[in-house]
Amino acid sequence: MKYIVTKKEMQAVDAYAIEKMGIPAAVLMERAALQVAEEVERLNPNKGRILVVVEGGNNGGDGLAAARILMERGYLVDIYYIAGFSKTSEQFQVQKNIMFNMGVRLRKAIPNKEYSVIVDGIFGVGLSRNVDGPQKKAIETMNQMSGMKVAIDIPSGIDATTGDIMGVAFKADYTVTFELIKLGMFFSDGIDYCGKIICKGIGFPEAALKAVKPKIYAYDGQDMDRLPKRVDNSNKGTYGRVAVIAGSKNMSGAAYLCAKSAYSTGVGLVKIYTHESNRTILQSQLPEAVMMTYNDYEGALSCIEDAMKWATVIVVGPGLGVDSTSERMLYELLMSTEVPLVLDADALNILSNNIELLEASSAPVIMTPHMVEMSRLIHKTLPAITKDRFNIARQFARKMGVTLVLKDAKSIVTNGGEQTYMTLDGNNGMSTGGSGDVLAGIIAGMIAGGLSLAEAAQMGTFIHCLAGDRAAEKKGKYAMLSSDIIAAIGEVMRDE
Repeated sequence: MKYIVTKKEMQAVDAYAIEKMGIPAAVLMERAALQVAEEVERLNPNKGRILVVVEGGNNGGDGLAAARILMERGYLVDIYYIAGFSKTSEQFQVQKNIMFNMGVRLRKAIPNKEYSVIVDGIFGVGLSRNVDGPQKKAIETMNQMSGMKVAIDIPSGIDATTGDIMGVAFKADYTVTFELIKLGMFFSDGIDYCGKIICKGIGFPEAALKAVKPKIYAYDGQDMDRLPKRVDNSNKGTYGRVAVIAGSKNMSGAAYLCAKSAYSTGVGLVKIYTHESNRTILQSQLPEAVMMTYNDYEGALSCIEDAMKWATVIVVGPGLGVDSTSERMLYELLMSTEVPLVLDADALNILSNNIELLEASSAPVIMTPHMVEMSRLIHKTLPAITKDRFNIARQFARKMGVTLVLKDAKSIVTNGGEQTYMTLDGNNGMSTGGSGDVLAGIIAGMIAGGLSLAEAAQMGTFIHCLAGDRAAEKKGKYAMLSSDIIAAIGEVMRDE
C-alpha cells in the first residue's frame, strides 16, 4: 500500500520530519538532489550538456544541489537562476553560496545552446498562485526547447492537489518526486504534464506519515496477498456463485464479458440470466456458464427470484436495457435480496430517475458509475464532479450506504469513510467498449471469493488495471479490446 498526498499533506509531512523529528532540511535536500542527479545520469548516458533552471525556493535549492552533483561527476551543466523572487529560502541561499564558493556562475538568461536534458527546478508543490512574469517566460522557453525534460518533485505550474495548470506549466517527460506521489499528478492536466513519474525515497520517517494520516491510498504489488485464498480441499461450491443479470434482446456482449471475467477470477459457478434471444450465442461463447432466460415480464421476475435463491453475489445492469421489465427486475432485487449486489451500467441508468429505490433498499451494494453516470445519478455537472470528486464520492457513499467505485482514468473507491482508495495503474487503451462490464465481473468474483464489499471493490479495480496494463503490453493501447483484459486476468493473479 502507498499513499497519495495533497499539497497540504505533503507540506505537513515535510514540516513534521524537520520540526518534530529534527531531520535537518539540508539533509533532505541533499538526498533529493542525489536522486535527481542519478535519474538525469540514467536518462543521459552519453553525458550530453544539461540545463538546470531554478528559482529562489527550496525546489530551486534541490536544482542547484543536483547541478553540483552532476558537475562533480563530469557533466557540462548550465544553471539559469531566474531571480524573480523578492526573498529566497534559507536552503536555496545555502546552495547558492556553495555554488559561489565553487566558482560556478549562475546565468542570467537561458543560453542559446543545445541541451540533452532540461531540468525544471522552478516551483515545487507549494505553488499557490498563477505563474506569470519571468517564471512564465522561462517555462514557455523551456517547453519549446528540444531535449529530455525532467521536473523536480512536480512540474512547475501544476497544482499538486488538483493537477490544474496555474497559468502555464512545464511539460515534463519525467518527474522525479520524493517519498510520496502527489494527487495532482493523476488528474486534470497533471496526468499529461508529469510524463513518467519516478518516486524516490529521501528518508521521511514513518512517524511523519502516521502523524499526518494521508486520506488517499493505492495498492502496489505487495497487496496481491489480499486476493481471495484457495484451498486444496475444495470444490466448485467453495468459491462462490455469481449471478449475472445482463443482456436485453439481442444484446449478449455485455453479459458474456461480465460472466467470463467473473469466471477468470476463480469463481466456482456463474449463472447468466438474460433474454431468450441471447441463449444460443452465449452458450457457444461461454459453455461453462449455467443459464436461465426469459422472454416476457413474468419470466424475468422468475429469473430474479431464482437468482436471489441461488447466488452468492449478483451483478445486474450490463446491457440490460432500461424498459419497464428491467426497472421491475431491479426493484425486486433492491427491495428483497440480502445477497450483495454489484450495480453497473443500465442498473445505474434506471436509478438515475429512481434514486429512492436505493435509499429504501437494505441490500449490500457496490455501484460502479463512470463520471457521466455519476452526473446522472446526482444531477451535477461533470465539471462540478471533476473538481470535487473525492468529497462528492464519499458523501454519496455515506448517504446511500453503498460502496462506490467512481470510474475514470484513475478510479476511486469509497464506502464513505475518511480514507479513499485510488487506482494508480491502468492505461488509456482500457477506454474501450466493455471494459466496465469486465470490471463488474471481476469485483463480483472478489466478493464470491470471500472479500468484503470494500475489499472486493478495491482489489477488483486493482486487478482490472493490472490486467489492462498486461493487455497493453501484448496488443498495444490502440488495438487492445476488453476481451484482451479478460485474457490477462489469470496472468496477473497467477503472479501473486
